[in-house]
Amino acid sequence: MRARAALLAAALAAACVPKTAARRPETPSAPPPLVSRPKEHSRVDARRLALLARLGDPSALSDLLRPDDLDGPLLSGVAVEAYAEGLELKAVLFAQAALGADPGNAARRKLLNVLALDTGIPFDPDGVLPRAALVQHELTRAEAAFFERRFGAAAQFCRRALLVGPEDPEAWTRLGSSYYAVGDEERAKQAYAKARALRPGDEALARFLAEKGWAQ
Repeated sequence: MRARAALLAAALAAACVPKTAARRPETPSAPPPLVSRPKEHSRVDARRLALLARLGDPSALSDLLRPDDLDGPLLSGVAVEAYAEGLELKAVLFAQAALGADPGNAARRKLLNVLALDTGIPFDPDGVLPRAALVQHELTRAEAAFFERRFGAAAQFCRRALLVGPEDPEAWTRLGSSYYAVGDEERAKQAYAKARALRPGDEALARFLAEKGWAQ
């Protein structure tokens, strides 16, 4: 999806450049061959185009790509592509991160509002943060829920963090702990294994896995 988002950002940038009138060819050319597209691709394309149409004219779309130091243009592209593919929570979270990278960006704020309205998933005003900070925000919520023994909520916050930062070892560790607390040892084992692979120097986790017989 990251590659598609980068391509989308490039396509949006091209769409925002005024086009000069093309010279009429002297002789008519043959029509391009019809290309059959799978229904799934057509559905994704339709959702993407409908979303972009709601965001405004090309000048407004260009603001989505306004450079910043925190990958805001790419995050905007990920949000649009996630929505197009039906990954609605991921779309809202990445729109939060995109706006967090440039809080004064009106186009990104509109993207977030449109996605929240269309998906019915309310965005977290306190979570309009740059991507890394958003991951930590969700993990802080997970930690609070865990110590309140709301283990299901803790797992949910961890999964939200992982949608934005899938390679975060702390998120995988806390997800494993949340699953373990409710007795779901199989999913706990899988989450801990992912954390161990991402952070092989975590000796405390290594000892725990060895004690459980889960060490690989």
